[in-house]
Amino acid sequence: MTKTEFAAGPTQTIVVYVSPDTGDEIDPAAFYGAIAQDAEARAASGWRIVSTAAVPVRHSGVAFGLEGSGYETKVSVAVVYATA
Repeated sequence: MTKTEFAAGPTQTIVVYVSPDTGDEIDPAAFYGAIAQDAEARAASGWRIVSTAAVPVRHSGVAFGLEGSGYETKVSVAVVYATA
């Protein structure tokens, strides 16, 4: 997972987490588990999650000619953190 951080004022930051694209279906538990670990580390410094938004960025395509078939192979999640 890669993460890119953007300052959003003196008490907020936006972190965009992006999964690697291995061509396999995304494991949401593992991906969100990694985000939770980062959030826990930030909490020790007074940062807390304010909001999240997930955006699928790659789909494996059509399987067996069925529209909407297949699965997401890459996702990004934006997390807004704030501190007092």
